Amino acid sequence: MLNYTFHWNQALKALPQMLDGAVVTLQIALLSMVLGVALALTLTAFRLSGSRILRGFATTWVEIAHNTPALFQIYMAHFGLGNFGIHLSPYTALLIGIAFNNAGYLAENFRGALKAIPDTQARAGRSARHDTDPGI
Repeated sequence: MLNYTFHWNQALKALPQMLDGAVVTLQIALLSMVLGVALALTLTAFRLSGSRILRGFATTWVEIAHNTPALFQIYMAHFGLGNFGIHLSPYTALLIGIAFNNAGYLAENFRGALKAIPDTQARAGRSARHDTDPGI
């Protein structure tokens, strides 16, 4: 039989620090998603562009994001960049690592969603836009 007593006084004493940690977690989650979406839109444009260099860059990013663990990406942002003289705070390294990972996954989602739109639908949308705005 388990004979364990939870010590509420210790938990309540640590509550302010735990709440500070929760605030940091929410900050990182929000900022990394905003950065990740912005980067993913750029990567999606690169993946759909006619330039082999841009497509290659974006494809490499997506493949690295998909094929390495997020913790590895965070470590590389913190320790790996430090080897090149770029020293980031743990907060910044965490933000960069998670945004890098988000961008890789979201770029592939966005690209797949855009590729799922039939060409006829895109042409119809362009023609309807031209019909309503003679200035285009």
